[in-house]
Amino acid sequence: MRPGDSSKKDDNRSNRKFLDRQASNHPQAGMQRAVDRSGFGTGDKSVDAMSSASWTAANSEQILIQREPEQPEGPKNTDWMSQLKENSMQFLADQRGVQMQEIYKEGVYRTGIAILVDKIYGLLQRYTFEFNQVAGGTDLHVSGTISGDVTEVTRVNRMREVEETATYFRCRFSTRHYSLTVRGHEDTVEAYILPVNKVMALSQSENQYPPICVVQVRISEHGMMWRMRDGEPAVDTLDQLCMWLFTKLVEETKVVVDRLAKQ
Repeated sequence: MRPGDSSKKDDNRSNRKFLDRQASNHPQAGMQRAVDRSGFGTGDKSVDAMSSASWTAANSEQILIQREPEQPEGPKNTDWMSQLKENSMQFLADQRGVQMQEIYKEGVYRTGIAILVDKIYGLLQRYTFEFNQVAGGTDLHVSGTISGDVTEVTRVNRMREVEETATYFRCRFSTRHYSLTVRGHEDTVEAYILPVNKVMALSQSENQYPPICVVQVRISEHGMMWRMRDGEPAVDTLDQLCMWLFTKLVEETKVVVDRLAKQ
């Protein structure tokens, strides 16, 4: 792990960010949180992965969500929105036949997955800028985009009526021949390398290819932790993971460029 710059100013202040313990037993209490993205996309701090042998959270673990001071709102607006959200959450729980706590848990995971993909995108974007200083205008030139939440139809019945949907959080980096797609869903973040002509089909194409790696995410009262499923690749930080992903994209593209040059 690498210490952040903040430790230079105050030895007593940790550079790690933690998800506060819930202040009450009410399930909604744990959801009143804001996302701190101030350091995301800069690549200036490494986020350490959990050891594959243990999920135990400790003060040394990097946490990606923290409670921020709530912005003051008018009492009428607060009461109106709180009631609307509460009623809507109960409606969703009733529709699916699940407990309210499950709905809140899913919301926390969606936020955590979005933050993790956003951080990966920021690191890859930094590598893209540096790499394109030599690869610009060639088949190896890399461009990146982040699409945020995209809800897709994953199953229909015989009448072509929607039976199942899934919401993914994606970022994508492409060369002329291949695309690296990082896709977050539920409690995992998966990475794929696909031919560029396949990426427009989103999950329909992604699911036809095995992921090159899978990041497993867990969120508890201590915060959010991640580790590589099956320990592959053997990395300890997001920086190392993103360097591995970026290298895979470039090397796969080189194979195609070399083959075309020999034809």
